[in-house]
Amino acid sequence: MSEKFAIGDEILEILKGSLSIRAGEFAALDAGVGDPFRVLVATIISQNTNERNTYLALDRLERVIGVDPPRLLSTGVEAIEKVIAVSGLQGQKARAIHEAARLVIERYNGDMKKLLELGEEKVRVELSSIRGIGDKTIDVLLAFSGFPVLPVDTHVKRVSRRLGLTNSSSYNGIKRDLHNVFRKEVRLLAHLLLIKLGREICKARAPLCSRCPLLSKCPSASLEQKTNVPTREGGE
Repeated sequence: MSEKFAIGDEILEILKGSLSIRAGEFAALDAGVGDPFRVLVATIISQNTNERNTYLALDRLERVIGVDPPRLLSTGVEAIEKVIAVSGLQGQKARAIHEAARLVIERYNGDMKKLLELGEEKVRVELSSIRGIGDKTIDVLLAFSGFPVLPVDTHVKRVSRRLGLTNSSSYNGIKRDLHNVFRKEVRLLAHLLLIKLGREICKARAPLCSRCPLLSKCPSASLEQKTNVPTREGGE
């Protein structure tokens, strides 16, 4: 075991034993294995909304229009906007989806995989040229396409700072620090489990510290919380 990644390895082992990733929890994960364009669309829709609304919007987009570049490009922005309205910010998201479809069709013959084959930096250059597609959205696409990237959303940021894994407040600073904590091959899993921990336990306003599997390792938890963890008797 490399000393550099010892804490990351330990954190993941604890989280894997305490949390599970289920279908219906991550739209990008369920968007479709081997379909990176669908992952990109799901990630754009997920911006500034919850997973429930993301699933609703993505499902409606699939049923009404279809989640593939030719259909989306030929349909137009206004139609996409109406279909994904439940996710909020639908105008910005619809334009980004439409422009992504245009880019993939005009430069890569409708095949997002051809862009991914050119490598991480090319993907960043191409997609960042589209308004509404930023670092996190690109990183999610890369992570779910096999690149060793750990995307940072609001949950990952909060949890990693509370755990003392980073002191940075910038997106790239946090990502850099987490890349020094977690091995390349487990960064996607770390991303998912940190989000799950943030959603269910390490909440923004009222963290459930007594239920946290990482309580004993968390510098943000008080000594009282660490020494007065309630024991379970019988059921939940």
